[in-house]
Amino acid sequence: MLDIDQEPNRELTDAITAQIQALFRLGGSRRVFAQQIEAAGVSLTPQALRVLERSVDADQTTPGQLAAQLDLDPATVTRLLRHLEDSGLVRRARDNGDRRVSTVEPTQQGRQALARYREVVWDQVRRALASWPSGDLASLAELLGRLVGDVQKEPYRPVSTPTGYTGSNLSER
Repeated sequence: MLDIDQEPNRELTDAITAQIQALFRLGGSRRVFAQQIEAAGVSLTPQALRVLERSVDADQTTPGQLAAQLDLDPATVTRLLRHLEDSGLVRRARDNGDRRVSTVEPTQQGRQALARYREVVWDQVRRALASWPSGDLASLAELLGRLVGDVQKEPYRPVSTPTGYTGSNLSER
């Protein structure tokens, strides 16, 4: 096994990681999120949007499943579902097979709200990439898919010493 400081292309992989982190920061920015939901005509918090998204993707689920999937406290999910239900975006009902269990389903209004939000986000990326040559787009799609798969193969591990790379010298490259 190679020492982390001797791995090939260290500067390039650190630069790529810094750019990925910049994308994550954009995705987690409250300012960017506010622009996205305003453009979509949706009034939700980031957590409520995540609950709605999982509800739509599952088609029918339970509050407990949502809490587990989103790694949220069940009480938090209950509060978020109440807000989504009051807004007409999800519907809760008792499970016919087990009346102790409640199910959650997105409403048509909820599906449409999520579709508008996703379209706003995807449209932004489409416009950002509009001038890129098709070959670059195909390469990016392939390489990102490969990166996601490779990152998921291995668990995170402790490192013996911090590398000291901060990404601040990225503009010098």
